[in-house]
Amino acid sequence: MHEIIENAKLEMKNVLSYRTKATQQQLAQSSKEIEKFLQKNGAKRNGSSVTATFAVDTTGAEPMLDIEILIPIDKNISVPAPYTIKPVFRLKNAVKIRHYGNPALLQNTANELMSYIKDKGLMPITTGYNVTVQEPSSPTDIDSLIVDIYVGVCDNIL
Repeated sequence: MHEIIENAKLEMKNVLSYRTKATQQQLAQSSKEIEKFLQKNGAKRNGSSVTATFAVDTTGAEPMLDIEILIPIDKNISVPAPYTIKPVFRLKNAVKIRHYGNPALLQNTANELMSYIKDKGLMPITTGYNVTVQEPSSPTDIDSLIVDIYVGVCDNIL
């Protein structure tokens, strides 16, 4: 069992956003391109990377993810399509869980959070936002991964 925090808030400023439909392999390539783009423009990450998966299409040979990558950066830059800048990203009234370890088990942690939301009678109003708190230092160190998962919930009482 993981600790789950209610009324959590995720806020970032000056956020580079990239939304696409891609396979896992294409996403790895996109991440490299984003890093090159930031370097070319003299910008640096100013916080943790965040991903949000909105849908998964499994009809093809490989699953196709509808995903957004959010990266807070240290300065204002102009960005061409397919990138956009979000001056502020704010998610309030969220429930949050922290995943430690192997990324293959991240879905189990997300499922635990969704069970909690259901058991408490909460209404999710956003997809899960995965905040990479700590990346593994090497491919052999995958158990050092730390990811916070936030899901916005409705605070209306109906």
